[in-house]
Amino acid sequence: MSYDEIVAAIIRGENIRNLPLRVTFYCRVSTDSDVQLNSLENQLDYYRDYIKANTNWKFVEGYYDEGITGVVINKRDDFKRMIRDAKLNKFDLIVTKEVSRFARDLEDSIHTIRELRDYGVGLFFENQALNTFDPNSEMTLNTLFSVAQEESKKLSSRVKFGHKRAMEKGHVLGSSNITGYKKDKCKLVIVEEEAKFIRILFELYASGEYGFHKLSKKLSTLGYLNKKGRMYDKDSLKRMIMNPKYKGFYRSHVHEIMDYRTKRRKNVPIEEQTIYKTEEEIIPAIVSEELWDKANEVLKTRTESYKNNNFWSGGLKYPFSSKIYCKDCNTNFQRSHGNRRKNRPTWSCGMYLQYRVEACLSPIIAEIDLYNILQKIMNNILPNKPAIVESMLDLYSNIDKTNQYDRDLDIIEKDIKIIEEKKALAFDMVFNGEISRDALKSQFDAFEKDIEKLNKRKEDILKQVEILKQSNDNIDKMSKSIQEEINGGSIEEFIRKFVDEIIVSKVDDDRYNIKLDIYLNLFGTERSHTKGAKHINGSLENEILYMENQKCDTVEVKRADNKPNKFTYDVYVETL
Repeated sequence: MSYDEIVAAIIRGENIRNLPLRVTFYCRVSTDSDVQLNSLENQLDYYRDYIKANTNWKFVEGYYDEGITGVVINKRDDFKRMIRDAKLNKFDLIVTKEVSRFARDLEDSIHTIRELRDYGVGLFFENQALNTFDPNSEMTLNTLFSVAQEESKKLSSRVKFGHKRAMEKGHVLGSSNITGYKKDKCKLVIVEEEAKFIRILFELYASGEYGFHKLSKKLSTLGYLNKKGRMYDKDSLKRMIMNPKYKGFYRSHVHEIMDYRTKRRKNVPIEEQTIYKTEEEIIPAIVSEELWDKANEVLKTRTESYKNNNFWSGGLKYPFSSKIYCKDCNTNFQRSHGNRRKNRPTWSCGMYLQYRVEACLSPIIAEIDLYNILQKIMNNILPNKPAIVESMLDLYSNIDKTNQYDRDLDIIEKDIKIIEEKKALAFDMVFNGEISRDALKSQFDAFEKDIEKLNKRKEDILKQVEILKQSNDNIDKMSKSIQEEINGGSIEEFIRKFVDEIIVSKVDDDRYNIKLDIYLNLFGTERSHTKGAKHINGSLENEILYMENQKCDTVEVKRADNKPNKFTYDVYVETL
């Protein structure tokens, strides 16, 4: 049966169980507390028998997720597979236990129901005896999903309270996977072989002679590798140095959940964290407080030096540091300057440097070639300051600079309110028998499209308002910043100040045919350092293509004699 035929039958009063449908099921168990009759195995058996027992239905094997949260749909693999199969027209109806087993988020749930409806598929919630082929079901489902959403919020609050009580009782929460310890009855017990490594780590780092990269190499020569048999990375070593458990202290409230749905969290400032010395039997110390404090003082000094200097005076050791990324790995390029490359340093993907070609086949670029290309860009940018500023003015002049934005936004809000009132009126008319359910569905579809258009127009207006607010300041900043560079800047300063990111990729999978996407921030503002490139998927909305398809051959002597690199590069300029 087609979707319209099923809806028509339901409106006539037909029972969903009497219709010839292809039927599957979805079930989910999120915690170990769902036992016995509610266990996953019992649910699977139940729904297979439930569907097969109805001779009008054709059974289609179901879908299930185990140990996954119901709050965020995109974390459920089988759920997503079910949606894909719905699009492929593999079934007509999905049977599920109840609203809270399907999803606990109103927005995701309604979106998914409408998406399935577009694919001609309905949902039957067994406990509530609701099916989405019924035009009247959406209002009831909205209410039920809202209740389920509130239950999830309350559960999140109860979990927080439980954690707090456990900490007060001296129970060590969090991961059991702590190098140097094992967990036993909510207490930590020292694993002496691993603790030996921890003591050596702290002693070496506290000496001040080792950065994390050098420290990792030293540890590997002593036979200390991570559980994958590889050298420890910087982040892992840093976390160990910062972990107060190694001096017998407990730390909690390190992160705070900001959104119960997405589990998005923020780091809590150290002064707001809970840190205190525990009894020896709860968290025994592996290193002394003096050694731990000394190592962390070294870390703090280096971190503050880095922050204070930022791009200047060696805060980042080289002009290209933290600016070059591998397109394939989204990993930083690192500088190599060993004996064989004396006076001819190169830049390579960090994954290649650590694991060689088994991990990454990205290009190796001589530093002199990078300087050569950036010198060409600098020579083009600086004399053309007036043209760049003029293009910025052209960009802003194309924006509708009327004073009608506030009035337009008021009109949009009023129009949306009118449509919402019409929706409520349409419901009343159905209940009073003045219009049919089919007519209601048609009207609701039209209402939703109108609201979507109005919200899009509102979004466009707000974006234009924001651009106008920033336009004059941005042009002044850019003009001043470039002018300062014209008045006596070096290529190193140009790179440090204006180069935001360089994304490296291969052309036709050839390591010697190199594509560079170079992103400039001519306002001279600092770039926030995050893990991974913000341009890994291309330019952003606020960037324009300034130089396109520029060609350049290698100038590096050895590479030119052997197999030379060829470069193609595009240059993008940030506008906001």
